[in-house]
Amino acid sequence: MSFLGSITQRGLNALSSLRMLYSVPQQTTPLSTLTSPVVQQEEVPSKAESCSLKQSSSVRIPGALKKEILIRDVIDSDLLERLASIFKDCPQVDTLTPLLVMYHTEYNMSVWSYDSHLEREKIVSNFIQMSLKVIESLESSGFWCDFIDPTSGMPYHGSYSNETFTECDEDFHRLDDCLSLEDIGCCRALMHCDWGFNIFAGLLLTDAPKDVLMQAYNSANFSS
Repeated sequence: MSFLGSITQRGLNALSSLRMLYSVPQQTTPLSTLTSPVVQQEEVPSKAESCSLKQSSSVRIPGALKKEILIRDVIDSDLLERLASIFKDCPQVDTLTPLLVMYHTEYNMSVWSYDSHLEREKIVSNFIQMSLKVIESLESSGFWCDFIDPTSGMPYHGSYSNETFTECDEDFHRLDDCLSLEDIGCCRALMHCDWGFNIFAGLLLTDAPKDVLMQAYNSANFSS
């Protein structure tokens, strides 16, 4: 072997040794094991789902107006005091029972449109006529009763008060856990947990027992 060939062979042998010394084994770990594990999150029922389980009474009356009523046996003392300050002619506070009447509307009541305006007028008329019949029935039995006039936010029959109690009042949604007051930018609107903004709500207040109130309410609906 020539002198030049000997040098070339030694260089190749040295280069091979360096490759073996600094070679890095390839990763054999499957790609699937390198990805982040998927964490299963517990499903939390939405407000609408949780509220849909609440006990309530629903009736459908002539005119295809769908209504849901709620008679509260007990409400917090602060809200009761607030109602008593608005209904100045009411008797003893701790004997009062509120009747909340909620209408499931066809149109969104948080935005104005000609159709929603007509529907609201129809519902307001229905609510006032029904409430007057309930009052007549309860007063004939010796009980006190009045309701919030939706057109003014004040008691319909009661003494004048500079306080109002409308659907957009901060305390109105406290009458039912399924109601909330939502900020829609320009104003606030009442929202139902199942119906969204497709709702109109009215309030009656009386010192009649629950069963007597329910009887007067049913009579007023079926006679309309």
